[in-house]
Amino acid sequence: MPCPARPAFRARTLGLLPLLLALAPHAALSATPANPSRTVAPPTAAPDWRTPAEQSDYTRTPRYAETFAYFERLAAASPQVQLFEFGTSPQGRALKAVVLSSDGLRTPQEAHATGKPVVLVQAAIHPGENEGKDVLMALARDLTVSGRHAGLLEHAVLLLVPIFNVDGHERFGPYHRINQNGPEAMGWRATAQNLNLNRDYTKLDAPEMQAWMRLWTDWRPDLLVDMHNTNGADYQYAMTWAYETAANIEPVLAEWQRRAFDGRMKPALAAQGWPLTFYVSLKDSTDIRAGLVEGASGPRFSVGYAAAANRPGLLLETHMLKDFRTRVAVNEAVMLELLRMLGEEGKALRAANAAADARRFAEDEPVPLAFGLSDRVEQREFLGVADRRVESEISGGTWVQYDPETPITLSLPVQAEVTVTASAPAPAAWVLPPQWQTVAERLRLHGLVMWPLPQATEVMATRYRIEAVEWAPRPFEGRHAITTLRHRLETGTEPVPAGSWVIPADQPLARLAALLLEPDSPDSFLRWGFFDAIFEEKEYAEPRVMERMAREMLAADPALRTEFEARLREDAAFAASPRERLRFFYQRTPYFDREFSRYPVLRLDAAGLRQLRAAAMPR
Repeated sequence: MPCPARPAFRARTLGLLPLLLALAPHAALSATPANPSRTVAPPTAAPDWRTPAEQSDYTRTPRYAETFAYFERLAAASPQVQLFEFGTSPQGRALKAVVLSSDGLRTPQEAHATGKPVVLVQAAIHPGENEGKDVLMALARDLTVSGRHAGLLEHAVLLLVPIFNVDGHERFGPYHRINQNGPEAMGWRATAQNLNLNRDYTKLDAPEMQAWMRLWTDWRPDLLVDMHNTNGADYQYAMTWAYETAANIEPVLAEWQRRAFDGRMKPALAAQGWPLTFYVSLKDSTDIRAGLVEGASGPRFSVGYAAAANRPGLLLETHMLKDFRTRVAVNEAVMLELLRMLGEEGKALRAANAAADARRFAEDEPVPLAFGLSDRVEQREFLGVADRRVESEISGGTWVQYDPETPITLSLPVQAEVTVTASAPAPAAWVLPPQWQTVAERLRLHGLVMWPLPQATEVMATRYRIEAVEWAPRPFEGRHAITTLRHRLETGTEPVPAGSWVIPADQPLARLAALLLEPDSPDSFLRWGFFDAIFEEKEYAEPRVMERMAREMLAADPALRTEFEARLREDAAFAASPRERLRFFYQRTPYFDREFSRYPVLRLDAAGLRQLRAAAMPR
């Protein structure tokens, strides 16, 4: 798609014109001095505020040190730019954020006191997808020192993270994004620990993500914008985007996003020559005509996490086959239009966030945990390019060849109706025993309201007993996640040790708490392996002991004999396994570990929560 004419890519001297004109008289004096014996100093050269990408004519992107040297120059030149560090990477690099505000604000308290929306914009979570960082450099300049778009800074306070994955960014080289059209060298997708930060928002394994979570909970932004670059098919769009509107986000936030993004920004950008569509995910990677799918993001992903934490999130995905200049151009257009939109919708955004935070799940109300797609299909217009599919003698598969010089408009079937595939009734509270310290630390990082029980007690509660479990055969993001889980709920009186953490559902982040603590959530701590030790038996019975005890049990319990003999007839694998046959009896003895495969997190109803609150009161 041809890049539309765009003032942003004229020579970046427009904002310096008044300064140059002001210097003109001094230049004339130096040419014909009034006093020939006096030496007149030459005029001071105007500062060069071009970004490294602009200076290179969009062939290169700067390294970490050069990037933040530029922001430090901006901060020295304008009180509207503030820099601070919010963490340290595993390789020792500082994680840095930039605050842009018309008032020169420094703290989240000052920012929220203005009544303006606070917008967190992050780039280079995948540092090979680099142009977001270059856009933020130009945007920071044009909102401040150049004055080109200074008025737009009245609409919001911007909290920028130009390079989130700093170690991955500095694994720099020319061979990192084989699918991408420039620049000449760039960073690497994963961190120094080989973790993908955009899969880590719930488990918080990466030190970078733990630092980000402190930043998020301290600033509590009103909107998250995450800047990426696609892989996949070829088409005309320079950018696609995504945001959550299904049951994984509060309806008031979904409605605000539809109105703000689709209703205001999308038509305005189309009028500028930047048509947008929803993030392109092919049903068949070799045939775009088979259709597209649009699902709901889980909380391991950036905008899915924002939704779980009661905040709108906008995922920006430039197209990897567009040249670097075009990718920067469309990102800049989107960011400027976002600020214009916030001039109209900023108050409504803050009101929607307040309403989402105030909303509470009623006890036993289903909390959606996992999502799928219905079979319903709708036809949509799609700006594609001509393509040809041939059978490859090299791979033995299908080779798709796109022709970007031949734009075409397609009518594609799209599956976009999201269904809830797993949910759990909301409890009044969850209780985490004190020995699961790593989980408690992660819950605190997420900003959940939780309080410790000062003394041991007992409470009527429900717990999950895991009846079947399977793990992935290969690691994913450093963990062997649970892929299959079958459980049942057990109700009874449970001991609650002193120091146990009570996590009430009566809090703004109850949806997030459920996603972290309920087993059927694909992003629960249980699924990620934080509780794997509960599936390990630490005591066992010798076969010679169980042979004797089994005979005694069969002689004393005719019903047990009937159950055992039926199992032998119906389960060939069981009948063929001496170990499993003896285990059948061991599990029915008082010696068997009753905590084996019992999920340690308790679920309380309102009466149980009142009982724990009473136990916590000083006597």
